[in-house]
Amino acid sequence: MIQRHRLLGTGMLLAALLLLPGAARAQEDYTFTVGVLGGIGGSLDAEPGDDLANTGFQLNLSMVTEPRTLVGLRLGNLALDADDRFGTLTDAELSYVTVAGEYRFAEAWYESGLYAGLGGYRVEGTRGGKDQTDTALGLTVGVTGEFTITRWLALQVELSGHYVDLDESQLFAMGHGGFAIHF
Repeated sequence: MIQRHRLLGTGMLLAALLLLPGAARAQEDYTFTVGVLGGIGGSLDAEPGDDLANTGFQLNLSMVTEPRTLVGLRLGNLALDADDRFGTLTDAELSYVTVAGEYRFAEAWYESGLYAGLGGYRVEGTRGGKDQTDTALGLTVGVTGEFTITRWLALQVELSGHYVDLDESQLFAMGHGGFAIHF
């Protein structure tokens, strides 16, 4: 009798372990994503320097927390010298790190998403021959689109807005595009 219970218990445990990957896969095909993107953007309110043709890059690191829900870390840099001056600074650049919650929606041939979060921002540049740095906390919101190429590779695009209380500017807009790797 004890032998039968052990055999039944072992069989149930084995069946549960074999079915577990299928249940996890039914929710999402991946757990982590790394995205490498290039982009353009700039300030909407700097005078001078309100040019949106500045170039930059962004690294996206995200993790699935629930089906269609991610938490993402975005690290980026944006050169702010397309107009040669950014407010009172020359050779200026914006560096940022944001943490945001992202909600995804399945469309017919791509996946779209909305995100909102908090970030740390730093503008560095030169004023009067001296290096200047200004840092502040800010808010970010954005929309994303992801177009699947293979099970583990996708084309990713995103548009984002940022509000941050810096001396030279408070509003930034950016557009990025690149590749995302899922694993």
